[in-house]
Amino acid sequence: MQDQTEPINLFWTGGWDSTFRLIRLVFVNKKTVHPYYIIDPGRNSTSLEIKAMTNIKKALIKKRPEIEDLILPTIFKELNQIQPNQTITESYKRLTVKESIGIQYDWLARFCADEGINNMEICNETAVFDEDNRTRKLLGDDLDKFETEYGVYYKLNENAKGKDIYLIYGNFNFPVFDFTKQDMFEYGKKFGFDDVMKLTWFCHTPTKKNNPCGKCHPCEAVYREGLKWRLPLSAKLRYHTWPILRRIKKAFEIK
Repeated sequence: MQDQTEPINLFWTGGWDSTFRLIRLVFVNKKTVHPYYIIDPGRNSTSLEIKAMTNIKKALIKKRPEIEDLILPTIFKELNQIQPNQTITESYKRLTVKESIGIQYDWLARFCADEGINNMEICNETAVFDEDNRTRKLLGDDLDKFETEYGVYYKLNENAKGKDIYLIYGNFNFPVFDFTKQDMFEYGKKFGFDDVMKLTWFCHTPTKKNNPCGKCHPCEAVYREGLKWRLPLSAKLRYHTWPILRRIKKAFEIK
C-alpha cells in the first residue's frame, strides 16, 4: 500500500481524467501531488496539453491560493530519454495480441522502471460503453482495491507477478476506475471546480486552428461519454461523418 505521508506521483496530461484526480487531491483532500509528463514529439497535441496544465494550475491557485505548494513542479521527460527495456517491450507486444492497448503503456512502464517508481497513478476512467474498458478487462481479477483518506485506488496484486500485465501495469495505481467522465463533472460541480475542468485538453489531432478534430479516440470518448458539449459543431460533424469516410476509403483502398 502507498505511503500516505508521501506526495502522490501522478501522470498528468492536462486531460479530463488526470486533471480530475489532481484537483480532487489538492482541492478536496489537501494532498501534495508530484505530476509527471512525458513529451512525445510525435503527438500533435503536446503544446496544447502543456498550455492546459499551465492554465489549470493558475486557475486553481487563483481559486485557492493556499494550495499552491501542494502542486509540486511537473517533471518533464523526453520520450527518447526513456531507456529501452526489451523485457517490458516484449511483454507489451504479447499483451497487444490479447487486447488493443496504446503504445504509451510501453514507454510509461519503462519510465517507471527507469525512475524506480512503483506507485505512479495513472487515470483510466470507467467508460459508459463496456468495450472501451480495455485496461480493466485486461487486468481482471488480479486487481486489489485500497481505501485511503484521499480516495480509493486499485493495484495489481501478488497473483499478477510473473505475468506480462505485471511488467506493464505493476508500477501503476488506478485511482479513477470507479468514475465515469460524467461522474467527475458532477463531482467537480459539487466541490466547485467544474469550471477548471473545462480548461482541460483532450484531442490528439487538433485542427490548424487548435480546435478538437472530432475524429481521434479521445474526441470519440468525449462524445460517447456524455460530454459532447465540449466539441464545436465542426468536430461533431466530423465525429458522425468520419466513420463513413473511413469505410469508403477502405472499400476503395484509398491511402
